[in-house]
Amino acid sequence: MTIDRIKKVALLHFIEEGYEGTSLSDIAQEVGIKKQSIYSHFKNKDDLFLIVTNQVISEEIDFLHAFFAQHNPNLPDYFKSLIFQIEKRYIQSKESNMKFVLRMAYMPPLHLKEEVIRSFNLYFLELEDLVNKSFLSEVTLSMKVNNATLSFMTLLDGLLVALVYGGVERFNQKFEASWDIYWSGLLNA
Repeated sequence: MTIDRIKKVALLHFIEEGYEGTSLSDIAQEVGIKKQSIYSHFKNKDDLFLIVTNQVISEEIDFLHAFFAQHNPNLPDYFKSLIFQIEKRYIQSKESNMKFVLRMAYMPPLHLKEEVIRSFNLYFLELEDLVNKSFLSEVTLSMKVNNATLSFMTLLDGLLVALVYGGVERFNQKFEASWDIYWSGLLNA
């Protein structure tokens, strides 16, 4: 279907070229339609971008729910697996939803900033809620669950920034330097 193809091609362009560098003409050409045909489905580039954003957020929230539906009693391994699944989703292909999520969450188009940040906050708040529920089941935790959740989200934020701006090697360096310290602090605070 043309609308799905337009969104898929647009996602690729938004990832590779950013919002500003993406051209509806280039999207149309790659899809094999005229630029005017895009307007049959989307009001303008902003509309296309926001629709792609909402679809990507929805798909990534679905991934989170599927991940957290697989219970693992070893919480450190569970969260470690989550971090590496997110990294894998970021680097696995140039069509990665996670690549779009992180790039646009950290560098949204200025004129759409409020709306984009609001959408991405849905993802991060859902992730935070799922992490919080996982921590509630941890009996060896020596701190308040909300503090454990926020500390995990802070660690994850730092790792994601390293992934976006420093690449996989920097991500791995920061993970290795912080993971054991983080978990021992949670259990011995």
